[in-house]
Amino acid sequence: MRQSDYGLELLESITEVQLKRANFTVFNVSEALELVKADILDEIRRANPGCSAEVLSFYISTNFPRNFTLAALLIAECLADYYHAGELIVYEYNRKTCELSERSVKRFIVTNSDLKILLAELQNIQNPKHWLYQSWFGEEIRKAWLEHIQSVFQTLSKHTHNGKEARNG
Repeated sequence: MRQSDYGLELLESITEVQLKRANFTVFNVSEALELVKADILDEIRRANPGCSAEVLSFYISTNFPRNFTLAALLIAECLADYYHAGELIVYEYNRKTCELSERSVKRFIVTNSDLKILLAELQNIQNPKHWLYQSWFGEEIRKAWLEHIQSVFQTLSKHTHNGKEARNG
C-alpha cells in the first residue's frame, strides 16, 4: 500500500499534518487514523459537490469503508516497518526546492485499540471474498501480496501490549 499512489498521498498527508508538527519525532497511530478518516470524508465531499445529502450519504457509505481499509493497511505497514527497522523512513517534500528530504521517525505511539483496528482490517482483507483480495488478477501476485499481508499481521500481533508507546524488537 505504501508504494501505491493512494498510499503515498495518504502518507504525505500524515507527514504534512502530524509528523512535521512533531518535528518527525513521533508517529501517533490514533491521530493518524483520525486524520485519514477526515481526509477520506473530505475527498468524498470534494468529489461530489452539490449533490443531495442522500446521494452524499450513499457515496460515503460506499467509498469510506474501502478507502479506510487502504488507509489502515498503510498505517499497519508503517508500524510493521518501524517494528522491523526501529524507525520509519518518510520523505518530506520541500515546495521551494522541489526536493525530497529523508526523515526518520524513531518513536510510535500506538494503543491496543489502534492495534485492534489495524489487525481487524488486516484479517478481513485475507478473506478470499474480500474486494481487495479479489482485486489481484494474477495468482502469483495475489500470493505475494497475501504473504506480505500475513507478515504485517504477524508482526503487529506479536506487539500487542498494555502500554501506549510502541517498542521495536
